[in-house]
Amino acid sequence: MKPTTELKRWLGIGRKRNRTPELGQRELALMEILWKHGSLSARAVQQQLAGDITLSTVQSTLERLHRKELLQRHKQGRAFVYTAATSKSGIISSLLHDIADDLGDGDMNVMVSGFMDYLGSADAGIQQQLTDTIAGARQSNVNSAGEQPQTSHPKPCRPKTCHHRDD
Repeated sequence: MKPTTELKRWLGIGRKRNRTPELGQRELALMEILWKHGSLSARAVQQQLAGDITLSTVQSTLERLHRKELLQRHKQGRAFVYTAATSKSGIISSLLHDIADDLGDGDMNVMVSGFMDYLGSADAGIQQQLTDTIAGARQSNVNSAGEQPQTSHPKPCRPKTCHHRDD
């Protein structure tokens, strides 16, 4: 192993971000309840669930989600009250990053291309919403003088692999 590789590893340079924790069906069902209702105790979560599920099963599932850092909790009386630590869109975004890292070596162009292929099979309304969202994001990048920010790159590129010169 090269000395620079060892130094980078020791310093933590180039470490990959943590992957999104995998969620089972029950964990996802509990997350959906907390995203919808906000902060709840284990008993309140159990009451929101359809079917026969014991309180101890709900408690252990909530504990697992807390250990995965997907839930925050605080003590209220004798029970914990749980709150989602991240939004549903935050989980989706993190999963998309995982996919981009796994299949596209972090290249967002591959990710966007695959997403556009996926949208090609969707209805036109969703495609229009995406177009509007992108236009809104571009508009928010307009600086206070009403001008588009100046970039020296002719197209977006990754910093580590960029071959464009900054003049």
